[in-house]
Amino acid sequence: MAKDEVTYSHSLRLGSMAKIMANHLRFDEEQKENLIIGCCLHDYGKIFTPEKILHKESALTSKEWEIMKRHPVIGARLLILENVEQEIIDVVKYHHERIDGKGYPYGLKGDEIPNYSKICSIIDSYDSMVSNRVYRKGLTPLQAREELMKHSGTQFDEFYVREFVSIPQDRLESRDKIALRR
Repeated sequence: MAKDEVTYSHSLRLGSMAKIMANHLRFDEEQKENLIIGCCLHDYGKIFTPEKILHKESALTSKEWEIMKRHPVIGARLLILENVEQEIIDVVKYHHERIDGKGYPYGLKGDEIPNYSKICSIIDSYDSMVSNRVYRKGLTPLQAREELMKHSGTQFDEFYVREFVSIPQDRLESRDKIALRR
């Protein structure tokens, strides 16, 4: 993503961790490919989010937050125009939904949320938690895993959280190496 290097690197790391998770879950090649591509493209709609919002160093206003929350729908619409696999579109469209129904853009809950979107949500949150931001230092991998477990069953799917945290940390550390390659 030329517009936003942070989002670009984040998306590559998600793709890397999606591959690790897909292998861990013993997905077949098509399933693995759809999850990886979906995770790489999860923030695709941010290309239409103003840079002043993407790079803001303080809390977003309610109006800015409403604009930011549009990125899943925008990304999904763009991918529909490109005739992309529905499973990939679903990852982009629903990766901010929550198991308890308090997510966005539609407030889906539980089994209404596609499985790949549930997985992407976990990986996305993990990477965001362990990454340093201008406004905060990232958590340690152990702290991030504890946060995922703490919100398992409310924000995140319990089964996929258990599977994700069971992956040895040294396997997930490769996420940084992948994101630096172009």
